[in-house]
Amino acid sequence: MALPSAVTLGSLAFVVMAGVGFVFVTSSTAEDNATAPAAAPADTTGPAAAPADTTSTTSKPTVIKPRPTSATTSTSTSTPTPSTPRTAHPTPVDVVPAVLVEVYNNSGISGLAADKAALLQDAGWNVAATDNWYGDIVSSTVYYPDGMKSQAARLAKELRITRLRPAISPMQFDRLTVILTSSG
Repeated sequence: MALPSAVTLGSLAFVVMAGVGFVFVTSSTAEDNATAPAAAPADTTGPAAAPADTTSTTSKPTVIKPRPTSATTSTSTSTPTPSTPRTAHPTPVDVVPAVLVEVYNNSGISGLAADKAALLQDAGWNVAATDNWYGDIVSSTVYYPDGMKSQAARLAKELRITRLRPAISPMQFDRLTVILTSSG
């Protein structure tokens, strides 16, 4: 019987470590990351749209787990009258789109992305991450990939953002990206 080669053993070790890292990242919560040191101030003289350098030890993106949605229950003990209709399911207007959202801070306001992400998560949005965005963004903007403009408009309305733009590189094209500025 032949023994495994060094390349095979090295590959196996890499896969195991990647799995351990994945479990560690996905099991962390927003509270765990709240104690992370603040990122360096934004360099507004650089390129127009560059994401934060997530490889440094001073700035890690905050991964926020989606909260499970549950039906709301009434705490009232009175019985409804026939004139009071009750619906078991929310209307389509009340349902939040099932899309991923990333929220970036491009302002001088510390914690702005985390605060807005918590607001969105409480409203039922699936916030995947928060971080800082470095570069010049004119005003708060919701960026959307092809086919997600209606979801972007809904998200923008939730955040009271009026500027919508198609997603650009280096943004991910399977989710909505929100970049918050201090100019609204």
